[in-house]
Amino acid sequence: MIIDYPWYYVLLCLLAGAAYAAALYFTGRKAFPKRLRWLLAALRFIAVSAIAFLLLAPVARQTVHERQKPHVVMAADVSQSVAASADSAFSLEALAGEVEGNCMVSMETFGGSATDIGEVLMRHSHDDIAALVLATDGIYNRGGNPATVAERLPFPVYTVALGDTTVRRDAALADLRCNRIAMLGNDYPVEVTVNASWLGGRSAQLTISDAGGNVMHRQSIGYNGDNFSTVVSATLPAKAPGLQRITVKIEPIEGEFSVQNNTIAFYIDVLDTRRKVAIYANAPHPDLAALKRAIEANANYEATVIYASDAKPDTSYSLAILHNLPSATHPDVGFAKELPQLYVIGLQTDLSRFNALHSGLEIVAKVSRANEVTAAHQPSFSLFTLDGDATAAIEAMPPLSAPFGEARMAAEVQSLFTARLGSIDTRQPLVAATAQGEMRRAFVWGEGLWRWRLAEWQADGSHTHFDRLVSQLVAFTAMQQSRSRLQVEAGRSYADDESPVLRAQLYNEAYELTNSPEVQLHLTGDSTEADFTFARDGAAYRLNLPVLKAGLYRYKATAGDGLTASGTFAVEALNLEHRSLVADHSLLRTISATTGGEMLYPSDIAEISSQLKALKPTIYSHTRYAEFLRLPLILILIIVLLGAEWVLRKYHGEL
Repeated sequence: MIIDYPWYYVLLCLLAGAAYAAALYFTGRKAFPKRLRWLLAALRFIAVSAIAFLLLAPVARQTVHERQKPHVVMAADVSQSVAASADSAFSLEALAGEVEGNCMVSMETFGGSATDIGEVLMRHSHDDIAALVLATDGIYNRGGNPATVAERLPFPVYTVALGDTTVRRDAALADLRCNRIAMLGNDYPVEVTVNASWLGGRSAQLTISDAGGNVMHRQSIGYNGDNFSTVVSATLPAKAPGLQRITVKIEPIEGEFSVQNNTIAFYIDVLDTRRKVAIYANAPHPDLAALKRAIEANANYEATVIYASDAKPDTSYSLAILHNLPSATHPDVGFAKELPQLYVIGLQTDLSRFNALHSGLEIVAKVSRANEVTAAHQPSFSLFTLDGDATAAIEAMPPLSAPFGEARMAAEVQSLFTARLGSIDTRQPLVAATAQGEMRRAFVWGEGLWRWRLAEWQADGSHTHFDRLVSQLVAFTAMQQSRSRLQVEAGRSYADDESPVLRAQLYNEAYELTNSPEVQLHLTGDSTEADFTFARDGAAYRLNLPVLKAGLYRYKATAGDGLTASGTFAVEALNLEHRSLVADHSLLRTISATTGGEMLYPSDIAEISSQLKALKPTIYSHTRYAEFLRLPLILILIIVLLGAEWVLRKYHGEL
C-alpha cells in the first residue's frame, strides 16, 4: 500500500474516527445498553476512519503472474529457387495446426526474386519468441551470412530442409561486376563469373552485346572439368550517351538443367561530361584524402585538393568543398562564391566569418570548445535518398569533433543526420543540405570524416556506405538548380522486384514551390504504355509506380500551362534465384546447431511438432497499482458498516 502523505496522517484518520464515535455515543444521555453503545461506536469509528483514510488516496500494489503459451514463428521460403524444386508444394500450415493448441503461432513468408535469410533471422533477434521454424532451401543471394546472424539469436531455430542438393548438368553466369557509370568515349571493364557442372570436355561461346544486337566481345570457354569456374574479363567501349542495355550470354548446351541462368542483362549510364570537384582546405588534414577517395569512387567525378593559400576563382569546377574555411588565417573564401558549396565545419573554422556568408546555417558559439558527436538519422529528410543500410552504418560510426555552438537554420535547410551527444539527440544538424535558390549548399558540422571511412573498412572491409553518403552529398550539391518550373527526379535503375519511386517539384511564375495543379506522367517501355497521376507529398509530388518488367522506360511528365519534364530509367532483371539451384543444407544444419535447434526434412514434421509441443510456457510477472477508491469491496464494507449501525439504532428506537 502506498500513500503520498506522512505516516502520521493515518493516525489522524483513526483519531477522527474515534472523535466522531465518542461525540456521537459518549456525550450526552444515551438510551443504549453499554455493550450496544460500544458496538455502535466501533462501527462508526471504523466507517469514519475508513472514509478519512480514503481521502488520502491510498494505492494498492499487486504483483500479478500471467502464464502465456510459447510464441513460435514459422517462416516459409517462397523464392523462385524453392518454387523450381520438388518441395514447392510443402506448407507449414499443417504443422501450425498441430501445435496451435500448445503454442501461439505466427506465419510469414520471405524470398521471391531474391532471398535474404539473414534478414529473417535478424528481424526476430529481439522478439520474445520461443522458437523459429525456417522452411527454406538454404540458398541466399542477398545480405550477409545467416550463420553469423544465428550466433546472436536467443532462441532455437528449427530448419526444414527444402530443395535438392543434387548437382546437375548446368552452366550459369553466376556473377557480374562492373561500374554502372561510364564516361562517353572511355572504355569500362566488365567481369563475369561462369560456373559449370558436369560439362567437362564441352565448350561454349560467351558474347556481350548492346541493345542493337551488336557483339562487343566474344570469347570461347572450354569446360575443362565437371566442377568448373572461371572469370571472364572484357573491356567495352562507351560509344553512346544515356542508359545502355548490355546483354551477356553464354551459349546453352543440350541437356542443361536450366537455361534461364545463361543470360544476364544490365544497364550502364554513359555520361558525356565528367564533373570536377575542388576540395579547398585551410591546412593539411586526413579528412582531405578520405573525401577525395570517396568522391573518386564515383567515376563521374574527379577531385582536386587545393589549399586556401593557393586558391583562385575557377568556374570549371562543379562544386567547392570548404574544409575548415573560412578560418582565422584564410578569412576570404570569395574564390568559391560562384560555385555550389559543401562546408566541412571543423575546429579551425572561424564561425563569425562563416555566419557572415549567410549560407542558410549560422552557429552561435559563446565558448571555444569541441563536442564529440555521433550521427542520428532524420527520416524527414527529403532532398535525396540514402538507403537504410547506409543510414544505419553511418549511425554506428565513431564521433566527429564538432565546434561547440547553437545552430540557427533557414527554413529550407534539412538535416539528414543530427548530432547525438552521448545518448542524447541534440537535434543540432550534423549533416544537412538546402536547395534554396539556384545555388545548392550542404553542411557537415564536424571534422574527422577519415575516422568514418576507416571504421567502415575495419568493420566490413569496404567503404561502401561512407562513399555512398559523400557521393550523394556531392551529387546533390553539384547539381545546379534547374530553372525549369517542373522537375522530376527518378533513379537511373531499379530492380524488377521493387516499386520505382519518382518525385516531382512544381514552381509558379515567381519560382515558388506549389502543388496546386495535378501532375500527370506518361510512361512507355518495351511492352508497356500507361498514364499515372502524381500524389501530393508535402509541398511536392510523389509517384509510386507498380513493379515493372525488366526493360528501358521513358517518361514524360506534364502540368498546367504546358510545363513538361522527361527522362529515362531502367528496370533490371536480377535473376538471382536462377544462378544457383543447388540447395545448401549444410548452412541450415549450421544455423540449427548454433541456436540449439535441429535441421529436419519435410517428412519429419511429426518430430518437429513434438519438439514444439514440449516448449515450456512463459510466465510474466508485473506490478499493478489500484486506487482504493476504485475497489468495490471498500465501498461495500463502508456501506455495510453504516447500514449495520443504522439497523441497530432503528431496532432500539433511536431513529
